[in-house]
Amino acid sequence: MRRLNRKMFVFIIMIALMLLLGPLVKAQQPQTVTVWTDRSVYAPGQTGTLHIVFYNNKGQTVTIDDISISFVSWKAYISDRWEGNQTIEVDDAFKEGKILQNDITFTVPTDGRAVPTAVEVEIHADVSVSTPECEIYVSQTPLYWEQILTLLTILIVLLIVCTIIVAATIFLSARRPQVTWKPTEKPE
Repeated sequence: MRRLNRKMFVFIIMIALMLLLGPLVKAQQPQTVTVWTDRSVYAPGQTGTLHIVFYNNKGQTVTIDDISISFVSWKAYISDRWEGNQTIEVDDAFKEGKILQNDITFTVPTDGRAVPTAVEVEIHADVSVSTPECEIYVSQTPLYWEQILTLLTILIVLLIVCTIIVAATIFLSARRPQVTWKPTEKPE
């Protein structure tokens, strides 16, 4: 009987702890705007996708006019136009709990602007909408990498050729023709 009381006491304590700690483990509501890329690192000249998701948790209908995207380090005036920013026209109203999802393709520059950059996303709406930071990372290849790769390839080819030459030399030296002595005939 005493053993049953201990088990019951431990069971009651466990239930009380779960009831006290239960409210601390509360699921978070999703952020209003989430921004991410399809890859973690890009190479110069590579095309990627920027995903933008707007979730209306404002408690009212939100009207979105447009979305402005700015790649901070990639801005430049090239060929009579500005590059490094985009604007997407939306002109739509979103009720409480509705979601706007938009995917934007971008290309990492191949010139001197091919550096990691911050992405600024601004959603122009009738209420204020805060957007998180997003970074695009660009891999930096070592200088003269192509020449190093070419030299390593030449080195491997030369090593294979030299191995074949040494193997042929050993093979041919082991197969010397045997010298046979013929008795010569004596003149009588």
